[in-house]
Amino acid sequence: MRKLSALLTSTLLLTSTAAPISRAEDQPAIPGMLHNIKVLPDKAPDNTSLKSIIQTITRDCKTNDEKAIAIYNYCMLTNYHFAYPTEPGGIPVLKEINTYGWSLCGGLHTVQSALWIEAGWEHRYVGWNGHTTVEAKYDGRWHYLDVFLKFYAWEPDGKGGRTIASEDDLTRNSQELIKNAFVLDKARGCVYAKDNQFLMNGEKANWRAPAFLSCGDTIADVISGLKTHHAGNAEPGWAGINHATGNYSTDVALAPGLSLTNNWDPSKDDWFWAGQKKAPAHTCSGHKDTRNDPAYGLILEPYIKSEPARSYANGTIQFAPDFANDAFLKSFHATENVKFADKSLQPAEAGKPASVVLKLTSPYVISGKSSGLAEGADKIELSLDGGKSYITTDFEKLGAAAKGKLEAIIRVTFSKSLKSFNLSVDVQNNPGALPYLSPGKNVVTVSADNAQSLGDNKLVVTYAYRLGSRTKSFDQLCDEGKEVADQDNAKWSNTITFSQKILSKSDLPANFEIDCPTPKGQYPVYPRMLFVRREVISATSSPLPLPTSAVEAKPANADELQTLPNPFLIGGETPVAVKARATKTVQIPLNYIQYSDEKGAVAEKGLLAWPKNAGEKGKVLQAAVQLAGELSALPPAKNISEARLIVPVISGHNKASAKLGVAFLKSPAEKGKPCDFKDLADVAGTTIIPTQPADAPEYKPAKTFPIDITSAIKSIARGETKFNCLAVRIVPDRGIDDGWTVRCIISPTEPAYLEIETFADEPRAAKE
Repeated sequence: MRKLSALLTSTLLLTSTAAPISRAEDQPAIPGMLHNIKVLPDKAPDNTSLKSIIQTITRDCKTNDEKAIAIYNYCMLTNYHFAYPTEPGGIPVLKEINTYGWSLCGGLHTVQSALWIEAGWEHRYVGWNGHTTVEAKYDGRWHYLDVFLKFYAWEPDGKGGRTIASEDDLTRNSQELIKNAFVLDKARGCVYAKDNQFLMNGEKANWRAPAFLSCGDTIADVISGLKTHHAGNAEPGWAGINHATGNYSTDVALAPGLSLTNNWDPSKDDWFWAGQKKAPAHTCSGHKDTRNDPAYGLILEPYIKSEPARSYANGTIQFAPDFANDAFLKSFHATENVKFADKSLQPAEAGKPASVVLKLTSPYVISGKSSGLAEGADKIELSLDGGKSYITTDFEKLGAAAKGKLEAIIRVTFSKSLKSFNLSVDVQNNPGALPYLSPGKNVVTVSADNAQSLGDNKLVVTYAYRLGSRTKSFDQLCDEGKEVADQDNAKWSNTITFSQKILSKSDLPANFEIDCPTPKGQYPVYPRMLFVRREVISATSSPLPLPTSAVEAKPANADELQTLPNPFLIGGETPVAVKARATKTVQIPLNYIQYSDEKGAVAEKGLLAWPKNAGEKGKVLQAAVQLAGELSALPPAKNISEARLIVPVISGHNKASAKLGVAFLKSPAEKGKPCDFKDLADVAGTTIIPTQPADAPEYKPAKTFPIDITSAIKSIARGETKFNCLAVRIVPDRGIDDGWTVRCIISPTEPAYLEIETFADEPRAAKE
């Protein structure tokens, strides 16, 4: 557990058309270059400026609290906690969002506060011991939202009867606003507000409940940290992450022969993190920060099985002009002693060398990999200082030499004929900041600043993705104790779907629709995005190849265009009051079969223990008690409110508390035959046995302890799993047992049983 402590926009330049020119950067703009090309689905954020981010993520917000939560959700979508990215002179927030997508607490909160400033709010940094936070000031008061810890809390006053609390509010009244207001969901590993949990409310699940502290921090951590908080000032940035955008630009500029592909996936060992030797990745593995969140978690759900944790992704800028005609000449700024003839570039004056210069400028850092071919080239050179000096290189080494740079200039010199010129350079982009598609109908807007410069050429926009769906509703996931965004009962097609539009200058700005349907009888998920590509081609050229066996997107039927709520509004809604339902309790008796240990010993009674580390294996024997019973008459799963195993304990450990767990065995119990200890690793529920009182070495009668096994019992009631036998064992947990090798004894004579609460009203069946 932790403790508190676009892409490469390219400009192709040739050094003159007839006469020598000393420096390419002194030349006028390229006449065939489209600038500020935007491809924006209507439901995705516009990440090209801080202003456009605020405009797109808060457009449906009605209050400032809702805006604050929209910004919070956006920061969680686009960033994960990790070490600070570093660059000389610092990194503008806009660049951090688009290229990196990770930072530590002060950097993440600088991203958040930069967006607050754009929203017109004041901000201030607030320090804790080992932690940097920020607060926003709107509606005349301060408000605290922590995108590092993943936490905010409500003060029961303000507009609409509540407002997001400040750190001073929470420190003064931590008992009411934090300790009494939040609860840990042990099974899901996150915290919920008590009045807004992912639970069934009548026949419907409250699945929009925001998850907090999902990376392992605790309610107690927050309370203790707040006690050390001290307000600071409205700083312009923190730890090298700067509010100001400065001269950083997200301009995507393409001319004939140029393409820009943004990928949602990484290329191995193709990343930039200054001075580091390991790839950037979220330190909380298993996507634990996203699996339970109904806002940004659902957007990121399609990717959680492909990588162990959130990380970087890559894009590619490619120059691949069609040498069959001279349309790509409009991509050139100038040529030095160059002409186009016989489908090649040739020296205009024979006997003298010719050269072309390719200038790459980007809002995304070059990440290392590159490749290319220039048939007929005599020399390839690279400049990283604006053309003042060059070093000899080749296309395969170019990316590594320019790694981490936003600009690189490549000079290709030839003396005879340059018959081809193909260059690809990888860049690093933040997958959380790419223009994703959403389930349902998407209206995609394509625009550029200077459409007329396209001339007779075409702008091609291509999306590639995998459609998916879920076979169970959120109500069913909740009823089964599953997480909201962990790909439970969800699947994405192996078939790649593409949508491609070829646009002329008269088409821009353009709008087109992409339907992401959900099959009838199933439930929507976000598509699994692969790439978005922009390319400029000549009137007679073809776009770059599509993925093998890709199928074109088609309009969907209206009943298949299911949608999910605006993710940025989730958390701002007033919780729906929980509908009270009467329950009744039934008991199902269980039989005590036997005690057994890992060496095959079987006995009527014994001391439960479990080795706490590798050094104790073979010395402290694994042991378990088997319980069996008849569960064929369980009520329907939808009618089960809770299910608990009640265990009679004779004694615990006299030095520390012990965690007692229960596992469901894969084989029936046989008297005299020990259980299969391989089955005991999957613990379905736990309880805490307190330290045994010194004056009472044994409970007489046995003391009963409940273990919540609702999810497992519901699975049996649905017929998904078969009940064979239960096994009770010790589960070492240093947070509970303080590192002691703890033990306890289960009574073989006093009753163990299942206690099942069912809804007394037995509502009509939910949609299956």
